[in-house]
Amino acid sequence: MKILMTIVALFLFSISNAFSQETGIDLNYKFPELENLEYKVVINGAAGWSSFDEKPMNFKVKVEFLMEMLNLGEIEGLYQIKMSARKSKILVNEEAFEDITNSETALSSFIPQMLLQIDKKGKIHKTTILKPGILDFVPFLSLFPCFPDTLTAGKRWTQKIESFKLPSGKMPQLDFIYIYEGKSKNLEKIRLLSNQVISQMSKEKDIDAKITGRNSSDGEILFDAKKGTLNRATGKLNLDVNYLFQVPDPDKKGKFLPMPMRITLNLNFSFIAVN
Repeated sequence: MKILMTIVALFLFSISNAFSQETGIDLNYKFPELENLEYKVVINGAAGWSSFDEKPMNFKVKVEFLMEMLNLGEIEGLYQIKMSARKSKILVNEEAFEDITNSETALSSFIPQMLLQIDKKGKIHKTTILKPGILDFVPFLSLFPCFPDTLTAGKRWTQKIESFKLPSGKMPQLDFIYIYEGKSKNLEKIRLLSNQVISQMSKEKDIDAKITGRNSSDGEILFDAKKGTLNRATGKLNLDVNYLFQVPDPDKKGKFLPMPMRITLNLNFSFIAVN
């Protein structure tokens, strides 16, 4: 009798598990009002820049800071998240451009303080700069998953990071694929990857540019469905982008001069919850 009951229990469990996988899971972000969520952020690796008339330049880059996300409330279904960067340390070729790791109150001058309007699925609807900074950090936040309505194991979706600016130059639109891989212990596991062939045209004022290259990036995201928060995100951002600018020839009206430029980024990133 005990053996029979065990078999029946295992059968019912397998049916229940299969049904839950078939119906899927609904993942949503939850930001407790007036409560700080803190993440240890580390971005490090190499960046390169070269132009047709200058020697190639290569940089070792390391960025570390504590990212605080404070929900000021909810307006029309959107969380109002104040994002601040504290205890930041910015190194370029081992030279410190900023180091406020010993201060409990100072805000980074490199990473802007922002107000983000985010829906429960993770989409950023609007960004307002509260305190300017040198680095545009929104693209990195846009790597966080924006969940579809229902997820089942193997579900894929695509997210785009719109064109953005870095100190080395303007980056093209980037595409990333997200794959929900199911549970990893008590967390939800999402794979992030890209093998994007970049081929875009850009125009600013009277300068046209053809942009080519490759985005070969990958990463792993763990999400706490019970808390509704990102537990950690780790990965590599690998970009090799070539620009061919058509600049008006100052000596020949109606003629243009080609000006090539190349930007490379090979960065490791990690966002790890500390509370």
